[in-house]
Amino acid sequence: MNRVVPVVLLAVALGGCARAEQGTPPPAPPTTTTIAPDVRDNDPALQSAAQALEPMLKQKFRGTYSGLEVNGADGAIVVYRVPDEALDDAARAAAPDVRLTFKDSVYPLSKMEDVVERLNADVDHWKSQGVQLTTWGPAHDGSGVHVTTVAGDPDRAKLVERYGDIIRVSQGDFPVPVPKSIPATPTR
Repeated sequence: MNRVVPVVLLAVALGGCARAEQGTPPPAPPTTTTIAPDVRDNDPALQSAAQALEPMLKQKFRGTYSGLEVNGADGAIVVYRVPDEALDDAARAAAPDVRLTFKDSVYPLSKMEDVVERLNADVDHWKSQGVQLTTWGPAHDGSGVHVTTVAGDPDRAKLVERYGDIIRVSQGDFPVPVPKSIPATPTR
């Protein structure tokens, strides 16, 4: 299973893309970079290349770039994109010393971010419709916008009707914030 890499530059760039409701602090902003767990997770060459590639691809290939995955187990960076030879060539030129793998995606990040912005604007609408959105954000692999609702699948039809097939719905309650500190002695 992949976990999100805490890349400061990416977190700042995508700070408004995920959302949690019901008065809880939002989760850490999503990035389009993920990492497969392995002892080489912190490979400086992979991390440095990912940090350089992500903003360049996002800016120059807005219509085709979807996201990155740093795969420590394979020693490679996976670039998700709507097929685009110019993107592939630019990525290879920007990271010549790192192994890159290119995988086709369905949606570019820009389109997924547009839907996320619409969801952000529609929070009150969904509350009035009885749909309890808990989190939402773009998928790093370009498969769509992941939306978590309290009901899950029963809300899918309403969301797809408004935003299209880009929506992926799962069930989940509101995120529970982690306590800032844990008491030294157990409480009863």
